[in-house]
Amino acid sequence: MARDQRRLAAIVSFDVAGYSRLMGADESGTLAALKSHRRELVDPKIAEHAGRIVKTTGDGLLVEFSSVVDAVRCAVEVQRAMAERNAGVPPGKRLEFRIGINLGDIIIDGDDIFGDGVNVAARLEALAEPGGICVSRVVRDQVLDKLGFSFEDLGPKEVKNIVRPVEVYRVALESEVHASTGARKTRPAPRRFGWIRSPKTLFGAAAIFGLFSAGFVAYRAYIHSPATIAPYSMQDRRMTFGVLPVQAPANDTTGAQVAAATTDAIFAVQEADVLWAQVASRRSAEEAIAKAATDRDIAKVLDVHFLLRGNLIPTATGYDVELLVIDAPADRAIGTRTLPAVARALSAARREELADALSALTYKALEAEVQRGRSKPVDKLDVRDLSFRAFVDWNDRKQERDHKGAYITATDLLNRALTLVPDDRLALYLTARVNLCDCVDAWSTNVEKQQAIGAAALEQYLRRDPESAAGLVLKSKLFALRGRYEEALLVADWVLARSPGNVEALTDKAYVLTKLGRPREALAVIKGVLERGGPAAEKIAGLAASIHYALEQYDAAARMARTAVTHLDPDQLANRKLGAVGLTLVAAEARQGNLASAKARLRISMPRCPT
Repeated sequence: MARDQRRLAAIVSFDVAGYSRLMGADESGTLAALKSHRRELVDPKIAEHAGRIVKTTGDGLLVEFSSVVDAVRCAVEVQRAMAERNAGVPPGKRLEFRIGINLGDIIIDGDDIFGDGVNVAARLEALAEPGGICVSRVVRDQVLDKLGFSFEDLGPKEVKNIVRPVEVYRVALESEVHASTGARKTRPAPRRFGWIRSPKTLFGAAAIFGLFSAGFVAYRAYIHSPATIAPYSMQDRRMTFGVLPVQAPANDTTGAQVAAATTDAIFAVQEADVLWAQVASRRSAEEAIAKAATDRDIAKVLDVHFLLRGNLIPTATGYDVELLVIDAPADRAIGTRTLPAVARALSAARREELADALSALTYKALEAEVQRGRSKPVDKLDVRDLSFRAFVDWNDRKQERDHKGAYITATDLLNRALTLVPDDRLALYLTARVNLCDCVDAWSTNVEKQQAIGAAALEQYLRRDPESAAGLVLKSKLFALRGRYEEALLVADWVLARSPGNVEALTDKAYVLTKLGRPREALAVIKGVLERGGPAAEKIAGLAASIHYALEQYDAAARMARTAVTHLDPDQLANRKLGAVGLTLVAAEARQGNLASAKARLRISMPRCPT
């Protein structure tokens, strides 16, 4: 077997902080500014220090250096120059880089590089503050006696997909240290305060300066305080869940086994929903039940807001489980779902069914959290509350068929969230989802602009969570929107290899296969979803109709198209805008020889002319 080609290198990961927010506010200006900084500063500095740009990611760069000293020196010079360039720019419009640097073994694949050395650099970049640089322990050790920069020890950090904690150091850009003596370099203080002469005046000035400094520190702490709270942490208790054991009927041994298996499945699925929920451990839930009797008291012991309960119900064919989500502070059930219980290992289809049910219950909890915060003015909301409210308000306005209002409301809240925490995962994901939703088509006069904003946010989100199924499904959709069907297919297949029952990935794959002229394969992909029925099957009925039509199965195409038409937006029906589904139905009925019906449907499908 051929050996990997490897070498030791210094890897530098650049990323623009808050790129999606900047794009949303001024797409053309942001792109122009980034190109200018690249052309006039970043790329020349990289070349000056003998670096090689491996690849660009829209809002970031991956760069390789043969010398770790050159890598750190280049990064510091870029950040200091960027600070000077941003000096006259309002804070909300500044384009600032985060930079992470690692020294490690890399795998060479043509012009690209891979490996843990690269992954650690990306994780370090994510930990850096805007305008800052984070490096690994090995980088700090290599350059400590060679460069005049001091380093702040941030301690070991657990980072995604890296087995051992990474020891992280921040480069102190505001100071330099003499390599030989360790003494700080200082610049002569400019003589700006010549009016300070007497000790009394000096004391008064010092007191005033002290009060100003204290106020400024307090102000910074106030405006940045949301960023210091880990999103969705157990400490702030919002969107936190305890999963309680499913209860089986008394003296039902088989039911007890099914209840235990169902509890395991619920815990596994809910625990994986890291974007929205934090789940207390199984052991702590068991201990809480032993200490407390009521739901409210159990939640207090667990320090969570919500409880997930389940009751097993015997049926003629086995057991169903009734799931309830309990709002513990209000001491009431706020949502229920009933579905078949889990008697054995989860199949892909059953896991997706359970995930759908838990997602619906989690959304009920989200609505309760948003409602609790309605009394707060928007400028008092932190990053979590802003993102939560954005998603709920977006969905509510879409239900009212106010698609443009939904977009404007959500975008305002998400921009506020990203101003507070530019790399917040949930805010980035929702920004991508809102901008890449096909509901944008209903009102936007420049869909490409929304796609560009969504793509930028998605790129940032996937840099933080590159294996997110939700993010990768959006990536597949984005490739398909841009006609890059082969790439969309690769991404959908990657998701399905890890989540075989993911309905959105299955739908995306079927759509792309149809576009690639492979309708028979497309139909096989969604066959399982159609056979299960329910909301998922209704959602893809229009796609199924077009696939059947491509296969010249006109009866099935007409049947699926009729199903899809009945689930169209009421505004579309009222305005006779049936779109592709309506035209598929017309064509299928014409192919069946039902010309009168086809003509009648064609008239219905045409929009009314204004009078």
